[in-house]
Amino acid sequence: MTARLLALDAGNSRLKWAVLDTDRVRQSDGDAAAPFPWLAVGALTYDELPQLPVLVQQAGPVTACFGVNVAGDRATAAIRQALAATGVAPVWLNATVAAGDLKNGYLPPESLGADRWAALRAARERTAEAALVVSAGSALTVDALSAAGQFLGGIILPGMQMMRHALAHATAGVGMQHGEVRTWPNTTADAVETGLIAACTGAIKTLYGRLEKTAAPTPRIFVTGGDAVRLAAFLSLNARIIPGLVLEGVYYLSQEKPPT
Repeated sequence: MTARLLALDAGNSRLKWAVLDTDRVRQSDGDAAAPFPWLAVGALTYDELPQLPVLVQQAGPVTACFGVNVAGDRATAAIRQALAATGVAPVWLNATVAAGDLKNGYLPPESLGADRWAALRAARERTAEAALVVSAGSALTVDALSAAGQFLGGIILPGMQMMRHALAHATAGVGMQHGEVRTWPNTTADAVETGLIAACTGAIKTLYGRLEKTAAPTPRIFVTGGDAVRLAAFLSLNARIIPGLVLEGVYYLSQEKPPT
């Protein structure tokens, strides 16, 4: 087994990374409420990638690197180059038909985004109940998981910042707006902000309602991503924010795939 592992989540706008000692993770298994025992964790824009080896090595030498990547070939090459100084090369993980007792109902299974698969794997580790897994990043994904471990399906829509930019660039007179959420918005900035929150939380509540009809007890909900805190504040649901949910899933998936 790998003693010290570097986990990567290469998203559309940032690279999230974490270093962990796998022995410490195994010692904490069984306590779903415990914080994940990271040795170091951070995030970088792709322009900041040259800083990665220095930050990683501050936590000590790593012996392997696994990750999920939705950022494309250019980011893949840049990450590999940045990690050359650490002596490890990333092994990129993809969605499969199953992982542990998690079963993939996507069609075809391998077309499911690797980051979504990792988040589902981590959620399954945290609960044996039905769960909704929300990733609020550049895109907003909302995925449903049954108590039996079956990934039922999910939705993808633009995230808050993507919608904000679309309004700014595709509508005359709106511009880049940052307002407040109001019951009855009466300024353009507040209308935009309230609309963005309504769109995102409405999508989450719609899928939660569908899952709730078939699940007992009440489904769990895990929220991760850059806008997790912002959205969770407007969800009248028992949502738990897990900042490193995808990275946790990378760890669990890596233990099921032997190093190459």
